[in-house]
Parts: sequence; structure tokens; C-alpha cells
Amino acid sequence: MHKEIYINVTQHEKRVAILIDKKIEEFYIERPESVNLVGNIYKAKVESVLPGMGAAFVNLGLEKNGFLYVTDVVSDPTSYEKLLGETPGEEEAKEAEQKKPLPSISELLKKGDEILVQVVKEPISTKGARLTTHISIPGRFLVLMPFDNHIGLSKRIESREERDRIRKILEELRLPKDVGFIVRTAAQGATQKDFARESRYLISLWNHVKVRARRARPPHLVHTEYDLILRVARDIFTNDVAKLELDSRGDYKRISRFLRILAPHLRNRLKFYDDRVPLFEKFEVEKQIDKIYSRIVQLKSGGYLIFDQTESLLAIDVNSGKFVGKRNLEDTVFKTNIEAAEEIPRQLKLRDLGGIIIIDFIDMEYPGHRKAVFKMLEKHLEDDKAKTKILNISSIGLVEMTRQRVRKSIEGKSYQKCPYCNGRGMIKSVATISIELMRKLESFLQNAKSREVFVSMHPDVAYYCSGPERNMVKPLERRFRKTIRIIEDANLHLEDIKIEERTT
Repeated sequence: MHKEIYINVTQHEKRVAILIDKKIEEFYIERPESVNLVGNIYKAKVESVLPGMGAAFVNLGLEKNGFLYVTDVVSDPTSYEKLLGETPGEEEAKEAEQKKPLPSISELLKKGDEILVQVVKEPISTKGARLTTHISIPGRFLVLMPFDNHIGLSKRIESREERDRIRKILEELRLPKDVGFIVRTAAQGATQKDFARESRYLISLWNHVKVRARRARPPHLVHTEYDLILRVARDIFTNDVAKLELDSRGDYKRISRFLRILAPHLRNRLKFYDDRVPLFEKFEVEKQIDKIYSRIVQLKSGGYLIFDQTESLLAIDVNSGKFVGKRNLEDTVFKTNIEAAEEIPRQLKLRDLGGIIIIDFIDMEYPGHRKAVFKMLEKHLEDDKAKTKILNISSIGLVEMTRQRVRKSIEGKSYQKCPYCNGRGMIKSVATISIELMRKLESFLQNAKSREVFVSMHPDVAYYCSGPERNMVKPLERRFRKTIRIIEDANLHLEDIKIEERTT
């Protein structure tokens, strides 16, 4: 597996593409008007407390107030692990928390209280940022938990020997007893020197945050999470990456300084791209990015996927398309579904889609085939850093799952709701528009004073309603004794109609 990272930086946008064997697997965008808020720490003020919702609205100094659930205020030693999704026993901890009675939010917070909070989920649509008081500051190998005092290890570090080795190193370091740490997956193979250097860095950073918080008047930003480029250098540029290449000299120097402190052995894999041909064109990334926005995703066999995003859920439909197979229908369906089960997790990561997801696989007759498709889907979801929960495939081929949504999807950042169809994905047919036009004309003509009425419309609508086959205008002219002038305007949208009287 050959993994590479390419970063394209312009004045208006930063783009990151992660390729495995020359195929794009992850893609991220950051723009000045929509910078990342997740990880930011604010000294904030409670604006209102709603016991009925078990939440409080908190003023961060942003356009919308953030919201804080009671579970994000109550001190809980498992809260950090659940936030990061990196330690074992998460389901057990969640069940235990559900059984434990919680205090009312009004017992914990009151209007006007000043509190330190961290953003865990960006504002999406009409919702403000999701917040927590369980502050965590991530590094490359460790995550500092300043309000906890225990050590946790990522559940993705599976080797018992490696887990024991890391625990022994941390014991020898004699870390402060009043804070806690989570060991991240990237820490596998890290040395005692690596842990010592990073723990000192994180503790120093937290001390700086505390000083700023003491001096600040709410609402005030006291700690800013890294931008996209440094997050990639910290979280994704690991030992399994062959190279990281970017076309911004300033950001190249920033990453180089960052690596010198936290991962000096990776500096020789950092490359500055200085060529007249754009970076993403040189490595054929641009063509792959264009396909991310397509509603239809082609499969190698000839089948295809259709992605339909609604307000409440994402529906993914699997179709066999032109793939007819070589043996029988069940074999064709099974092969298409297996291919879809491999591709869907990749597309979810690429598009950064989350929330409730319904996958409609093609109906399979044999239970063994349904089980194999489900296992393939589970296997490829294992590499997803976003938390996912998946229910068993039904007898009719439906899979229900959820995927953690922290930010807007790639499509949400790059597209807006269509001003013509208002997000329906369709517009009215020419016949429907023409019939509606006749109703509007009839109403208008009842009060018209001029002998002539002018109607501007798209040429397709004009031909349909006034052409020789069905001239829909003539009966209205005879009935109201008016002349209706049809004006064709190709610049008008198909649904736009203008009816007016003109005085001379």
C-alpha cells in the first residue's frame, strides 16, 4: 500500500488529497470564510438554561449560541474516550451512563455563569456548535485531558506487548498526577523520548490556555485548534505515508518546523512542489476530485451507486447497471453488492457524509450472500476515523447505519441549494408550466385595462402553449377580447413567466 498526501494552497482555499496507490481516499477543504471551529476552546457565558431539554445555550461570541448538554457538563472519567472514540469499552461505558441518574442542568449551570468550553461539533444548518466542558488537547501521540487524571490507550493498539510497553514508558515518565492522557493510535512504536517531548509540549500549551482564560472576559476565544494543514501534519502524516508534497513555501516551512519538534524522522518525506504545472494536475488528482461531487458513482463491473441526501438522512441505492454477469442473476447481484460494500465506505470518507444512512443493496436470495456483503461493509468501515454504528442487513437488502457528523460535508461546503428547484433536484415540466400560465393569464386578463398583454417566457414554454398543435392562447384571446403577445426570452429560467400591460 503506497500512501501519499498532496496539499494545494491558494489565497482562497486549502485542499488536501490523501491517495492510496494513486487513488484518492480522503479529501478535505478549508476556506477563510468557513474555518474549522472543532477543538477551539472558549471562555463563554451561559445565556439560557433549558431543563426540559437538559441543555444550556452558551454565548461564544459567534453568530449562533452553542449548546451544552447535561452529559457534557457532568464530570465523567469516560467522557474523553467517548469523545475521541479511541479506547475500549465504549459501549459498556455508554450503557452504564444511561443507567446512572443525571442531575438537572439547572443544578449545574445558571444564566450568566462563566465557563470554559470546547467545540466538538461545528454549527450545521440552523444548529449552533455542540460544546463540552471536558476539554482535551490533542498532540501527535498523546491527548491531554486537563480535568481528568487517568491514562487510556487507543483501542486500535491491539498488540498486548505494545500496550504494556507504552504503559511502562508512561509510568517511568512520572507524568503530573492532576491531569490525564490518552495514547493515540499513532503512538505505536514511539520512543520514551517522543512521549516525554510531547507531554511537556501539551502541558506547556495547557498552562498557556489557563493563563489566557483567567485574564479573558467572556465571550473570548482562548485556544485555536490547528488549521487544516497542521492538523494533517499532526494526525495523518504518520510512518505509513511515503511523502507529503505541497505547493506553498510558507506552509512547507510551517510543517517543517512542526515536524522538527514532534516527528523529526519524517522531515525527509516532506517535499516542496515548485513546478509550472499545478500540483493536483501533475498527479492527476483534479480529475478524481471532480467525481466526488457526482450523484452517481460508477463501479468497475458496470454497476453504480446513487447518493441522495435529504434533510434527515442519506440514501444510497445500489444498481447492477449494465453488468449482466456470466452465470446467473443471483451471482450478478452478489458481485455487484460486494463491490458496492467496498466502495461505499470510501465514498462516505471522501464526501465526509454523516448522520443516518440507509443503504439499499440489490435483493439477494441466499442468506450467506447477505452475510458476506455485510461483513465486507464492516471490514471497510474499520478504517474510518469517524465513529460508525451499523445494523444487520435485512432480508430485503437494507442496511441502516449512522456515521459521526462533526462538520459540513464536502458537498455542503462547495454547493448551495438550487435557487430554481429549492433543493428538490427537479423542476416543473413544460406542460405543467404552460397549464399554470393559462390560469395566471385568465386571472390577469379579468382586470387588464389595455387591449394588449405581453407575456415573456422561455422558448420551450412559448412553443408548447402557442404552437399550432395546441394553441392554448387563442381561446383566452377570444373570451376576453384581448391580444396576447408572446415574447420568447432564452435568458429566462424555464419556470419564470412575466405578464404585463404596457402603456404608450
